[in-house]
Amino acid sequence: MRPHIEFIPSQWLPWDHQYLGASRAGVAARVLSTDDQDGACSLILSYPEHYHRDAEILSVDEELIVLSGEIEIGGVVYSRHCYAHLPRGFLRTSLHSTGGAEVLTFFSAAPRVTATDARASSEHDPARLVRRIDTRALDGQKGPRSHMRSEGFEHGGTVHKLLFDDPLTQDKTWIAGLMPYWRCETVERHPVCEEEFALAGDIHMPNGVMYEDAYFWRPADVAHGPFGTLGGTIHLCRGKGGVYSTRFSPAEQPFTWDAPYRPVLPDQYWSHVPKELR
Repeated sequence: MRPHIEFIPSQWLPWDHQYLGASRAGVAARVLSTDDQDGACSLILSYPEHYHRDAEILSVDEELIVLSGEIEIGGVVYSRHCYAHLPRGFLRTSLHSTGGAEVLTFFSAAPRVTATDARASSEHDPARLVRRIDTRALDGQKGPRSHMRSEGFEHGGTVHKLLFDDPLTQDKTWIAGLMPYWRCETVERHPVCEEEFALAGDIHMPNGVMYEDAYFWRPADVAHGPFGTLGGTIHLCRGKGGVYSTRFSPAEQPFTWDAPYRPVLPDQYWSHVPKELR
């Protein structure tokens, strides 16, 4: 189970050079959130210049989007905002970065290396493999999204890019974009956990303003909203725990711009918040 984190700028979190151990030796991690039961985690990984790792197979799913720099996995190059979902059992024949990279990475459980031989059998589910998507080139969808059960949402001025619809768990990953000056006056609830990382822009919520690189993990059925954006925003979003849908209700308080930062954070995160904001 993961604690409610809403929200924290990832820049405030320290780099942990030992967090992943042998599964990513030499790579530092900013730990965004973790599940204390199975070790599933959301991280920013910092690959140093000239990083190289030979073949490996992991025991877990690895989902990623590059924030900066460039990384090559098995001959496939991922630059800024390129996405992949590599299912457990998938063979990476190599992993390297010449100039270094920062990569937003999600592991479905505590990662463990199960093979380090380029000749090993890649026993993954091909239906769950997304080898590479350049999210900047991917066409966006406008209007109601039936696969997200988002009917009733004010879709004008929004764009949606579906990246992964898991046939096993029905979890989804997508990019949501809002145009400048977009706002809504409703409160939302979802039956599954919702996770978001701000790739660009600003979003104004009742507990503060999220800017680029801010992060939240929201448990199921937590009310949130209303919200809006001044300059527009792009978020990487994940629905975890099954079929994603939304229940809407009127907001008890009207939307306001520039609400003060009043986050919901587990105790261990507060030490990273600047003193003047605690």
